[in-house]
Amino acid sequence: MFTTGKHLYLYIAVGLYVSALLLFCFRARRVSFPVFFIGFIINILYLIGRGWLGGVFSPNPIVEGPFLLPCGVALLALLKRFGDDEEWGLLLIPTILFALFSLWHAKGIIPPTPQKMTLWAVGFFVTEVSAHACFYCGAFLALVDILRKRNGSSFHPFIVWGFVLFSISQVVGAVWAYLGWGHTFSWGPRHMTTAGIWIMYAAYLHLRFMPEWGIQRRRVFAVIAAGILFFFSFGHYIHEMNFPRIGG
Repeated sequence: MFTTGKHLYLYIAVGLYVSALLLFCFRARRVSFPVFFIGFIINILYLIGRGWLGGVFSPNPIVEGPFLLPCGVALLALLKRFGDDEEWGLLLIPTILFALFSLWHAKGIIPPTPQKMTLWAVGFFVTEVSAHACFYCGAFLALVDILRKRNGSSFHPFIVWGFVLFSISQVVGAVWAYLGWGHTFSWGPRHMTTAGIWIMYAAYLHLRFMPEWGIQRRRVFAVIAAGILFFFSFGHYIHEMNFPRIGG
């Protein structure tokens, strides 16, 4: 069983992701996908196992951002592959980068407070991290288009779905905040940066209605927006490493 102390499975998943990328780059794509898929399954099993790190099952460790994000990006790569997109393997690069961060991050769990012992908290983190995965994938594909000087817009749907998921997370988060703290919004750093990110991506969606903002400028906007998102979200992840943890 994937239970307490089995962080080795995370290392195995990352190793398989790296192997899949190398196979993809060397044109062995028929082999690359099965290797990637096995890594993805092991990654999911590791996440499920994190639920028992505290000795009693809790969904909170499963949805912790640094560990859920690589799996979310990998899921998008999987969906891209099932959509017969030959460039699905490109998303292995952000998958591996985020997975490497999860290897470095503190792997134990922060003991959940009473406010976090609710499915509203789980729903918030799932939708927020899924949105981040979409934003990062969209930005990465936009960067690839910039470097290759292509006119494609395959990055755009990722950002649209990211905005939808992020908007859902704000509604779910507001309900959670009301039930846990008695208010739907506070002027603290966490809520303010989240609101700023939502406004930033809402602005991106409206750029399509401005003739002077062509596809090239929107690509640049998507990359810069992801950089801002990375600064705030990963700054928060690093800050959380200072919290007392159990289970590794």
